[in-house]
Order: sequence, then C-alpha cells, then structure tokens
Amino acid sequence: MSIFEKYQGKRIDVNYETGYHFVIEYLSEKELKWTALAKRAKGAPEVEYEPYVSYELGDDEYMVNWIEESGLVVSQIANFKEGKVYAFMTWPDDNERGKRAQLLHKGTLTVL
Repeated sequence: MSIFEKYQGKRIDVNYETGYHFVIEYLSEKELKWTALAKRAKGAPEVEYEPYVSYELGDDEYMVNWIEESGLVVSQIANFKEGKVYAFMTWPDDNERGKRAQLLHKGTLTVL
C-alpha cells in the first residue's frame, strides 16, 4: 500500500532532534505539503508543496524523497510502526565538498 493510500487526509508530525519540526500531508500519490513549525533555514518558506516519490520498505515503513525548488534534496525513512524518522538533506553550498552541504538527522513521527 502506498504512503498516500495509507495516510491520505492525515497530518504527520515530524520532529527532528536537530530542532527542525514539520507537519507533512500527502495530498496525492505525487504531491506532499510540508509546514515548518520550528527552525527553518534562512529564507526558507513556512509552507511548501513538493512533488515526491516513495517506496514501501516493509511493514508501515517508507522511503520518501523530494527535491525542493531551492535545490534542497530530502531523502527520508519514515517508520510509522515505531514512530521514528530519519532524513538526509543536502543543498547547494559553494563552500562545501562537491558544492553541497549536508545534514543527517533523526527524530519522531506521529500521525495527528
């Protein structure tokens, strides 16, 4: 079952240990909406709609990936059964290796 089929119409609270905190909504099989509740990168929007792709990894666990207009890339593992989330983010930065900065973080997720 796709993440959209399972969680359509629901809001997912994603709270990372790094201080980033979002609510994610799966609007369709191809579009999600995230709303920042705390800690945003300088100039980042509060709400954004993203085309995404996902893959079911196992029992209520999904890999979800999207590329934002800014060039930020998110690759997220969402384990709804255990209430855990892991994400790797990378974005353009001329001062970093490969001209990309990166952040690996983990946190909790809750279906609201």
